[in-house]
Amino acid sequence: IDERRIKELKNEVKSILSIAVADSFQELDLIDKIQRLGVAYHFEDEIKDALQRAYNDDYAHFFDQHVLNDHEHADLCYVSLRFRLLRQSGYYVSPDVFKKFKDKNGAFHANLVSNVQGMLSLYEASHLGFRGEDIMDEAMAFTTKHLNSMSTRLSSPLALQVQHALKMPLQRIPERVYARYYIPIYEQDISPNKTLMEFAKLDYNSIQLLHREEINEVQKWWERIDIKSKLKFDYRIRVVEAYAINNNTNFKPQFSQGRIHLAKFWTILTLLDDAYDVFGNLDELGPLCDAFQRWDANNTSMLSDRMKVVFLQTLNFLSEIETDMIKGGNVIGVSYFKKVIQVQTKNLLEEIKAILSGDLPTLEDWLLLSAPTAVSIGFVILSTMNSSELATKEVFDWIASMPKIIKYADLHTRLIGDIASLKPEQERGTNCSCVPCYMMDHGVSESEAIESLQKIITSLWKVMNEECMHMHSVPMKVFKNLLNYVRSFAFYYDGIDGHTISNGRTKEIISALFIDPIPL
Repeated sequence: IDERRIKELKNEVKSILSIAVADSFQELDLIDKIQRLGVAYHFEDEIKDALQRAYNDDYAHFFDQHVLNDHEHADLCYVSLRFRLLRQSGYYVSPDVFKKFKDKNGAFHANLVSNVQGMLSLYEASHLGFRGEDIMDEAMAFTTKHLNSMSTRLSSPLALQVQHALKMPLQRIPERVYARYYIPIYEQDISPNKTLMEFAKLDYNSIQLLHREEINEVQKWWERIDIKSKLKFDYRIRVVEAYAINNNTNFKPQFSQGRIHLAKFWTILTLLDDAYDVFGNLDELGPLCDAFQRWDANNTSMLSDRMKVVFLQTLNFLSEIETDMIKGGNVIGVSYFKKVIQVQTKNLLEEIKAILSGDLPTLEDWLLLSAPTAVSIGFVILSTMNSSELATKEVFDWIASMPKIIKYADLHTRLIGDIASLKPEQERGTNCSCVPCYMMDHGVSESEAIESLQKIITSLWKVMNEECMHMHSVPMKVFKNLLNYVRSFAFYYDGIDGHTISNGRTKEIISALFIDPIPL
């Protein structure tokens, strides 16, 4: 990798950005491409300033319907792009900006359908809607219907963009994953910016090398702790998959230690989950849970040999994290993270008791039990611990208060996970999950239950969108890390448990992200 060339290209892209200031649509369009190509982290200050200008400029125009009708930039592409870029960065924009595109009967104008780029832009914007914003729901239904019908008639690369967006809209796909897909698509564009194109390719491949080194480090850690020889029972060994899922929380070079920590945490959580859910029994799990509450490595006499391995390895993991934090000069988050593990072991015990009871609970009761074991809070705390500018007592206190967005992230993850793992769980004889619970509650078929749960997942995104918009006492980056984790989980669990069943799709994703460089 030619780092000197990357630096030259970065400066050239920065110059291109500065020139684009003269035209607000050109500037936002360039920012959109930079974000899609995965290189926005190089230009955070420039993008922040540009979005602030976009928010300030024309603010009155977008709330004055009469002015809007005559505004030179009041076209579907621009309004939709501005809406999406601002909302995803925490700026509130009223959905009323889309009223211009409706007819006298309150429906979206039929002639909008001929504007494919505009329709695609409106579709992407519609996924930033809040609860109660009917016009955003209407926009999603309108664009989804027409983009579906035209997707097979379009030519590439637009056809590929439309098909990909319909499957995974921008708001719900990990940034790094999308960049891997979009770079070759952008290259097929009628007039791609060659400087930006070359920069995106070189930067992607450069970071890929770093990520590969991190995978090697996590694998060496796993070999060093040698659980395989200590634990003679079936459990999931998915070290690379653990790294892959957590890589998307923050793929930037400066977050290297954070990605390694998150991958190790996922691996430890998998070990705990299998201890409770697969090879443990209640006679062993009760004492294990008690041991975690005491957190004393010298007091393990009540544990079975295999549970002693699980317990001590988890303590060793936290000790390693604490050592790294001491080296970095910030240990504030360690006690919060320890508490997460203690609470998680309690929650896992209550969950397995419900499963072993043989009674199928209502969906509400099941989610009260099982959603907290998604433990989104653990990933937020650990990612915050590894971001020095975020790691303050105020931020950790806010996270520990379990704000709404973390609770909804847990619900989202639990619903996605239960749908994805339905078949394997049924084969194991486990019937306690969201789908059977919903089927029992409403007397519907499995497919109907899944369809309804997918609608709930969509509504959860609306809440998370809204929560990111509220003024909080914590930096926006905390929310971004959380949403990135949610996106990554959903991506790898799209229709199948891509962590447990790691052949096929997951293997292909890992190859694309971490093994195969983008051709220059």
